[in-house]
Amino acid sequence: MALCGAFALLFATLASAEVARVDITKREDLLNGRSYGAAVAYEWLEGRAHFALDPANPRNDIIVDLKLAPRNAKGLVEFSADIGIVRPKSAASASGVVILDVVNRGRPTVFEFLNRGLRSTAPASETFIGDDFLLKQGVTIVWLGWQQDLPALRGLARLDGPVVQGVEGRVYGEFTVDERVTDMSLGDRTSIPYAVASMSDTDNTLAISPSRSVAPRPIPQHNWAYASMQNGVLMPDPLRLHVEAGFVPGAIYQFAYGTQNPRIAGLGLAGVRDLMSWIRHDPAALVNGKTLYGFGISQSGRFLRQFVHEGFNEDTAGRRVFDGLMVHIAGGARRGFNERFAQPSRTTGSRVFPFTDIDQTDKETGETGGILSRATRAGVVPKIFYTSSSWEYWGSGASTIHTTLAGEDVVVPDSSRIYHFASTQHEPARAPFVSAASTASTNTLARRGQLPHNPLDYRPGLRALYVAFDQWVRNGTPPPPSRYPRVDERALAQRTALRVAGLRSIAVPEAIQPVFRLDNGEKVPGIPTIVPPRVGKPYALLVPQVDEDGNELAGIRMPALAAPLATYTGWNLRAPETGAPRELVQLVGGMLPFARTRDERRPGDARAAIVDRYPSRAGYLSRIAEEAAVLAGQRLLLKEDVPRILEEAGAMWDILMAGQAASPKPKP
Repeated sequence: MALCGAFALLFATLASAEVARVDITKREDLLNGRSYGAAVAYEWLEGRAHFALDPANPRNDIIVDLKLAPRNAKGLVEFSADIGIVRPKSAASASGVVILDVVNRGRPTVFEFLNRGLRSTAPASETFIGDDFLLKQGVTIVWLGWQQDLPALRGLARLDGPVVQGVEGRVYGEFTVDERVTDMSLGDRTSIPYAVASMSDTDNTLAISPSRSVAPRPIPQHNWAYASMQNGVLMPDPLRLHVEAGFVPGAIYQFAYGTQNPRIAGLGLAGVRDLMSWIRHDPAALVNGKTLYGFGISQSGRFLRQFVHEGFNEDTAGRRVFDGLMVHIAGGARRGFNERFAQPSRTTGSRVFPFTDIDQTDKETGETGGILSRATRAGVVPKIFYTSSSWEYWGSGASTIHTTLAGEDVVVPDSSRIYHFASTQHEPARAPFVSAASTASTNTLARRGQLPHNPLDYRPGLRALYVAFDQWVRNGTPPPPSRYPRVDERALAQRTALRVAGLRSIAVPEAIQPVFRLDNGEKVPGIPTIVPPRVGKPYALLVPQVDEDGNELAGIRMPALAAPLATYTGWNLRAPETGAPRELVQLVGGMLPFARTRDERRPGDARAAIVDRYPSRAGYLSRIAEEAAVLAGQRLLLKEDVPRILEEAGAMWDILMAGQAASPKPKP
């Protein structure tokens, strides 16, 4: 039911200085009052949070361009954001834990990754919420819009804030297409791009490269235009790029152009900081919490890395904001959320020094720093779990978060743990397999690859890690030791040292997706003057070593990997029909099933057949149960999740032994 205006206005008089008020426009029982755990019933609230920041507070100096923003009569900078809350109806049922679910491109994700929900379905629906894992614990979940360039679509949490009028600058980005099209948006995915200031500016550029390891080649300006086809007529368009002959599938296009009137992107970081401080310290807040967690995946995981690195875990009164952070599948990325003309949806330019929690010095550039440097000086270091899939090592420089710039192991601080889910892709494929020729994957970020997409599901392990994380933060119970590939254990290697005997029947990536040193010409942090940045030497990147089957040796090996029916990779090469067949598909791994019998093995495939590994379906499931018991004993799997793991393992056996799995593409 909708709340009356008087209810919303009540909070205007009780809120803290940074949170001016919260207007609640929707309040309803979650799933018709369903109870979770010990009769804990929840309610779903939606509304709008209004903020007012003081540019004179020195702790707000970290927000790029805040001092240039328009101010109200009190000299404060105002902005607002969509807010959502799932909380126990009875305060007595609340555990005191509040999870800030950092929305990913506007959508909450914690239900999908910890509750087995599905974020693409209707909010507050049963499929969106998933099972009772989090809610039976009495936690409160909050999300806040932080991104200003999202379209105004239902279900997306957005932030609305002021822009800095009259300020000019340049932006750049890149894209790759899978089929020949004639025009593309200048925004990433559905994000709204900055408009081109002048269509005829000779400094506007477009360049093309066949590979990320090859410098882009400029394309003459007469071969392209800022335009789009509208009803069969080519019209000038400051938000799109047009090439009459069409963009080449698989090629990497890099564009740069002049624009103006930047949004103040750092308001998103500040809004999260101030909302959580309000929740902890203001008795009149809609939600009160004693223990505050931040949860973020991929884009929102790198949001949290930038949040703590730039000092936002200290509120405007000098107090700690988050007690703990779960940073999932962010790799070595952290930038894009607090720069002039920031484009937070893009990963272009997001993988920048520093990468590790501890301080390091880059001898090439002279830079010194660590992710936790500011938080350490301020005494506000949170406990952190960094978790990764294999894709982050191949495509997002994940090895940099636990190695030196020379590629040697570093000491991880006591406040952090690192866990790697071996042989997994960025987000697990949501079906037992996805055809390599299909573009209709339920994972909207997936692209066609030479292998079926990787279905190895790490989410049961992530649930167990959340329990350990919660016990660590609240009770001081030490979590399981970090589990990730290390150089000194010969489990982390250069691509040239990767053992590929188990992968001889298919094409294997020739190189890791590189991460280069970038010179943005920043004399003032967050205000680049060289756009696109000047590219320097690449960083040393390493990938997890594999066994004779091509499966990774180190990290958390889920039962389906410890007793495998296939080779599971964190990488997948582009399908030939999409162009650039030696380049990686972004965010997608692969699966290469074992042959059912020796006679069915493909030429060059030396991997043992399924029938030579397991005597029967029952024998295979017995192995899965054994491996699950081992992980449960190490607190890396919950006993309550074992039946579902066995069910899914049995389903995969049935599919593969029936010969229904999609076949990989021929070796190019």
